[in-house]
Amino acid sequence: MGEQIDQLQKIKNKLEKEKVGVKSELDDLRNQIEHIQKGKATAEKLSKQLEQQLNEMHIKLDEQSKQIHDFNQQKSKLTGENNELTRQLEDVEHQVGALTKAKTQLQQQLADAQRTIDEELRGKGSVGK
Repeated sequence: MGEQIDQLQKIKNKLEKEKVGVKSELDDLRNQIEHIQKGKATAEKLSKQLEQQLNEMHIKLDEQSKQIHDFNQQKSKLTGENNELTRQLEDVEHQVGALTKAKTQLQQQLADAQRTIDEELRGKGSVGK
């Protein structure tokens, strides 16, 4: 019976050691789980921040795309206006050229008429003497 008690005592001691080892492993696992949960919470928080930033970027991108569209419309309108003004300028330059030519012709005609009048006046002046 003493031998059985010794045997049972050894088994009890062995089980106590295993119990302490298992308890230590359990504590380690709990610490690991707690660490992983904190990491998970941090990752989820970061994920939400990144999603919010992404949404803000999409909003800004949409706004900038709209601005680009508006600028392109303005550019098209201004290009059309510029083309029309260029055409009008060319018309005015053509008219100025025609008027300059007409002015030169009229100045020539005036000079010719003045010479004719001067010649006639000289002719009448020499006839009258």
